[in-house]
Amino acid sequence: MPRRLAPIVLVLCAAGCGPGLQYRDGPLNPGRVECEPSMQCLPDPDIQQASMTRRMRFGWTLAEESFLVPPPPAPDDQSSNSLGAWSEQVLSPWIQRKTHTIESARRELDRAAEEMHRQRIMGGAIVGLMYEDVARVLTSIPPPSELDDEPEIRRVYRNVLRSQARPYLEQARQAYRACAQNAIRPRSMRHWSRFCRGRRDQLPGADLAEGLESGETVVEIIAD
Repeated sequence: MPRRLAPIVLVLCAAGCGPGLQYRDGPLNPGRVECEPSMQCLPDPDIQQASMTRRMRFGWTLAEESFLVPPPPAPDDQSSNSLGAWSEQVLSPWIQRKTHTIESARRELDRAAEEMHRQRIMGGAIVGLMYEDVARVLTSIPPPSELDDEPEIRRVYRNVLRSQARPYLEQARQAYRACAQNAIRPRSMRHWSRFCRGRRDQLPGADLAEGLESGETVVEIIAD
């Protein structure tokens, strides 16, 4: 390198290259496939949080807040009238609030995914957990007590609930699939691929949610 150019290159690198990634020391938590959806299920990333972009840290915080909206308990009286009133007055507002918090977090995670490949991996897993959370609530609503002696009608009722959960299941499945594909590299993030495959395989109503065939990144899959 010509001597007269060296100072210029050093100045440009100091201004634009920025510090390298800060990697985590020690063994990495592989994540918990079987726990209830929450941010605590996530594996450890191979980098320190300080190496994530501002947008990723903000999206992570919003995702944490989405899990602070707990599902409403079902009423003690599980008659059809009681469950109907609960669904309209309690469950529906909860879904609206929950969906709003998820969409807010998802927008930031979508943008963060464009900034760094590792964030694309993490974003897919987080989006999958948020949508899985809603789907599991919907599929766990108890049938009306009047159907205790009507197994065929109970089965129809369950199918209706699963159909209502289907959009959330599809979003979760697609996000997990993208995470699993994206996390094939780097090698130090492959435990995220195993985590996302495990979460995807254990989603309820597997027959209702069709996985995407191949190749999409989280940005493509979870963008509005």
